[in-house]
Amino acid sequence: MATAESSSSYVQILLSAASMLLVFISAVLLAHRNDLGWWTLILGAFTGPVITSLQYDLMGLLYAVPLLLIAVFGLWRFSLFKLNGKFTRIVTSTPVTIWSAVGLLMGLILLVALRFGPFLFNGGFMSATPEIWVLYFADAAIFASFVMIARGVRTGWLVLALAAIADLVIYFLISPMLGMMGLFVFIALGAVYGFFLWRGLPAADQADLGLAEPSEEAQSLNAAKAATLAKLNKQQGNTDAS
Repeated sequence: MATAESSSSYVQILLSAASMLLVFISAVLLAHRNDLGWWTLILGAFTGPVITSLQYDLMGLLYAVPLLLIAVFGLWRFSLFKLNGKFTRIVTSTPVTIWSAVGLLMGLILLVALRFGPFLFNGGFMSATPEIWVLYFADAAIFASFVMIARGVRTGWLVLALAAIADLVIYFLISPMLGMMGLFVFIALGAVYGFFLWRGLPAADQADLGLAEPSEEAQSLNAAKAATLAKLNKQQGNTDAS
């Protein structure tokens, strides 16, 4: 029995690690405003919370399904931005408002409540330690931050970074697992990377006027065209001189 329980815990840890790895990949892709990041996040929500719930506790779907819906929402919301390349979007900047901050807080409270599941109704959540509360809020904030990112709110990257750091600290205090801790470090770094890359997001009116910063793919293509044109002009000048 002990062997079966330890094997079950090991599988759950592996699924959680795979989910966080996909979250990191998603953050890097979305930092470049790439649509594929949302498909990666959908896979991350499915690989960890959904599969774990289906295998071990169906009540966990109360928490897992909303995480999956967050990723689906991000895919839909990003589709409202104009394409600038094959998968890259012209993401316009959305400011943080009091209502968006309140909405984030309420969303976190709802996710944490769903994470407790039936323990919310029988009073079991009252015996949860402060570390568990922080862990649940941090886990929820990792996915909730992508709602802000989907809307073009640059601050969402800071929320993701802080959530990853909180998870890192809690795992260090409760059960130091270097693999999981390393993943949270990478997620935090990916969030900082996204915050840096999104520093020049255009306003909505700039994007409509075509003043948005071109994607890296478009910049490379334009540079190649300019180099080719310069080379042709140089060859033409040499021909005329001779």
